[in-house]
Amino acid sequence: MKRHLPLALAILMAGAQATLLVATARDKSDTVDEDIYLPAAAILWAHRDFGVNPDSPVLPKWAFALALRVVEPELDATPPELARAENYVLWYQGRARVERVLLAARLTTIVVTVLAGLLLWRIALRFGPVPGAVTHALWCFSPTVLAAGSLATLDASVTGMIIGLIWATARFLEGPRWPRALAVGVFAGLAVACKITALGAVGLAVLACAWRARRAAAEAGRPWVRPTLGVALLAGAAGMLTLWSLYGFTVGRVGGVPVPFPAWITGALLQVRHGARGHRGYLFGETGLGGWWYFYPVALALKTTLGAQALAAMLVVAWLLRRPRGKDLLLDAALLAYPALLLIVMSTGRTQLGLRYILPAYPFAMLWAGRTFPSLRALGGHWGLTAGALALVGGTAGALRVHPHYLMFFNSWIGGPERGPQYLVIGDDIGQDQRRLADWQAEQGLSSIYYTWYSGRPEYWGIAYSAPPCRPQSGVYALEAIEVHRPRRIEAGCLDWLTVEPPDERIGYSIYIYRVDRDRAQRLRNVTSRVPFWKRNIDRRD
Repeated sequence: MKRHLPLALAILMAGAQATLLVATARDKSDTVDEDIYLPAAAILWAHRDFGVNPDSPVLPKWAFALALRVVEPELDATPPELARAENYVLWYQGRARVERVLLAARLTTIVVTVLAGLLLWRIALRFGPVPGAVTHALWCFSPTVLAAGSLATLDASVTGMIIGLIWATARFLEGPRWPRALAVGVFAGLAVACKITALGAVGLAVLACAWRARRAAAEAGRPWVRPTLGVALLAGAAGMLTLWSLYGFTVGRVGGVPVPFPAWITGALLQVRHGARGHRGYLFGETGLGGWWYFYPVALALKTTLGAQALAAMLVVAWLLRRPRGKDLLLDAALLAYPALLLIVMSTGRTQLGLRYILPAYPFAMLWAGRTFPSLRALGGHWGLTAGALALVGGTAGALRVHPHYLMFFNSWIGGPERGPQYLVIGDDIGQDQRRLADWQAEQGLSSIYYTWYSGRPEYWGIAYSAPPCRPQSGVYALEAIEVHRPRRIEAGCLDWLTVEPPDERIGYSIYIYRVDRDRAQRLRNVTSRVPFWKRNIDRRD
């Protein structure tokens, strides 16, 4: 029975994660990215048009399309234009159909997330049952993983394929064989068919396999050049062939040159240009296009559970005390190389849209944490391990405390999700709580509200609304946090007359509710200093 305990625990945690993901997927309305990915997936299915939404690679969209076909038999009749396809897929039969379509597509992401977690556990078992359990727990109860894993977006899919790439690479390093090099290439192709951020992991995996082939040849006393190049070429060819097959073996011109999978290449170039051009970001009360070199370290500090941070701190101290040498040091470097590379590349870019962009680094960091966990004995033997276990449990509890609002998770360093958006809101509020707002409006018996919508079609969820005025006026106001802190659809400063005061309540942490009666409207008209409440909070904290 003891022998089967690790498997039973892994199945239990995977089941718990699946339950949390499905509940979250059911709770959340459409998000700004899903409003693009799902119609693009429908067009892909109906017309095999790879050029629609080319900056989002094709593998997740194939999965979304298959799920949509199950719940929508007429998917083949999808119009070929993106705007018309959005109406056809999402917005023509009311709320019940939108919920059904969203859940179907999101279930594909959920399946990938749960299976990837089990594979990650299987990889970590190489270091022992305790490292396996720790790694799996970190994956199953990370708020960032739970947020991405419950939506029909790309981030969980690319991370899942990278976990497959780690598994295939580990098997090749354990026993270099040509079929295993082929598997590395297949997972490389699957990963880059989800998102171009996988390219760094693919490059490092191929280098690791080439290094192992060289070493095996040297140990056998054979020339090393041919097997080293052969492994790299086989993995590269398998990756390209896998990617090309997912793009229907299409050939086209990019820059006047005929190339395979032209839509992927075009999309990759678009992503590079977008990263160089920048995107309107938000950090510490400032909006900017240029990005901040410290954005991702700050995001990790604010959106990682305190338990996980405490565990990481203990593991680093234990690692320093242990002073690994030789193979141990090489393995640590291999596990942390891609997270470091991705963090540097994304930090130097000008497009910074939340932790989901560095989610592919999480499995490597979690494997390192699991592998290093037994070294906590250096901090006091049994007591060191107990402290690590308590930190792990505390991190899990901190994540579950905000269920199902994982997108809006912020830790207690800045006051939790109630205060987090004042400091960081990019990629956190993406329109996910419109269903809750509609239910709230119905419960309150409000025929109409003022609403700063951010994405989708709020009326299909049952929200009756109009745009809020830029001067004090009585009524009930529902303000998306992103439109308060980094306005896009309303004029900057338009609602400063209202946000001089904190909201009366919050829906899902992402929508601020204000009730303004006639007396309050008159009082707000007489306010002379219209500094929003959140700017005053940041200034005081600084």
